Amino acid sequence: MRSREVVVVGGGLIGSLAAFTLRRAGADVLVLDADRPGAAWQAAAGLLTPDGERLRGTPLHADALEGLRRWPALAAALERSGVPVHLRPGVTRLQAGGRVQVTPGEASLHPPSVVRAARRGLEVVAAQVQALVPSGGGVRVRTDVGDWYAGRVVLAAGAWSGAFGVPVGARQGQALLLRGAPDIGARYGPPARGFSRYALSRPDGLYVGATSRDTWTTTPDAHAACWLRGAARTLVPGAGGAEVAAHLVGLRPVTPDGWPLVGPHPTLPGVLVAAGHGRHGALLAPVTAARVLALVGQGVSA
Repeated sequence: MRSREVVVVGGGLIGSLAAFTLRRAGADVLVLDADRPGAAWQAAAGLLTPDGERLRGTPLHADALEGLRRWPALAAALERSGVPVHLRPGVTRLQAGGRVQVTPGEASLHPPSVVRAARRGLEVVAAQVQALVPSGGGVRVRTDVGDWYAGRVVLAAGAWSGAFGVPVGARQGQALLLRGAPDIGARYGPPARGFSRYALSRPDGLYVGATSRDTWTTTPDAHAACWLRGAARTLVPGAGGAEVAAHLVGLRPVTPDGWPLVGPHPTLPGVLVAAGHGRHGALLAPVTAARVLALVGQGVSA
């Protein structure tokens, strides 16, 4: 059976950045990624806006600010791989009555590029993990392509982390990528019908999001597309007729209380959980990666 110091289960935004951080610290890391349809990072916007996400006054606000502070140095480290992550300062928030507010320090980036940059230099194996079995002071990782033995496991499988005994489920979000729209930076509008509305210019087009629905469905639907078209017209005058380059669907990993799980698994010794970040994965990823590094270094126990 193959053996590694750390196995990270899940190669999305949280998993890949945790693995990248561990590797920079000298750990022997393997990433196992199932590459499932609906993985949240593939449809994520990449907004870094604590105020836009209404985190002020919540238990996540301090972590959100710390994540924002850490992103410039982390982006620079990632880009040494040769892959730009498109960190861009400035988020404009459109408020009721036409008022405009810009919060200093807020930013945006491109989550697919972040994942590609983080994975450079990492060993990533396409595998579906079937079981995590504590064994001999470590963990046996059973997959559909064989087994590994790990000294420590980091469970960062997004919405699918719930299959391993932690309270994480899925909340679907849909977004549009529009081709040929003007460059508007990043704009966050007032909610409509309970959904947050935002638009940002990215290297793959104008991103417009996002719906929210408690379902595991990963098929785009016409009602969401209509609502997103309306959000585009409101946030970006002139974008209403832009061509749709992609209709994105992602499953955000959510917990019952809305707070991420970052810490030892409640019943599996040797397993550390980093999951349940909901819509805040990009913002909280640097802090989560730092905590994973600290906890792996200390040893993981239930």
